[in-house]
Amino acid sequence: MAPVTMTCMTTKQKFEVEDPEVVVLKNGRFAYRAECPTLGKGGRTLTAFKFCSRADHEAYQLKIAAGDNEEPGSPKEESPATD
Repeated sequence: MAPVTMTCMTTKQKFEVEDPEVVVLKNGRFAYRAECPTLGKGGRTLTAFKFCSRADHEAYQLKIAAGDNEEPGSPKEESPATD
């Protein structure tokens, strides 16, 4: 996937994300979602959204199902230690 140019609406800075997460918004539209590289007031993490197509969402779901791309923050499976 080509890099996606996102804009942080709080700082108005543009940044590129290589493979952003794709989510379904409450209104039913699809959007890329990524953390902004800068922090907000009080050290808050800022999140940027950018609308995308249904095809982008389906491609992202296929990658997740295939295990090619793990979601950030998801627990990684570890094999039990053997003695």
